[in-house]
Amino acid sequence: MAHVLLVVPDSDLRRSLDFALRADGHTVTWRDGLDGNPVAAQFDCTILDDHAVGENLAQGQSFCRTLWPVILLADTPAHALSAVAFRTVLKPMLGAALSVALSDALGAAHLAT
Repeated sequence: MAHVLLVVPDSDLRRSLDFALRADGHTVTWRDGLDGNPVAAQFDCTILDDHAVGENLAQGQSFCRTLWPVILLADTPAHALSAVAFRTVLKPMLGAALSVALSDALGAAHLAT
């Protein structure tokens, strides 16, 4: 299936998402935040929790542009990074919405190549 980068600081949420993604057949690499170190754009899709970005929106915007498509997990649909993310999925109700977003993102990434 796909190689997904998961950037989620909350370990419980990260483990849950990691389990679900692997159960769906995806390969998962994770980080607990944006530490400023470069990330190779070798992933089919990135799932980014808004809490991983913190106050550094410029870094978050750059990250989203570099690792597109990015699915943003956010508490509000009007998050500042929503404009540069492929899609925003609202927390805490992820489930099917995240699966659909991931499928759509992978389709969009395939069309872009």
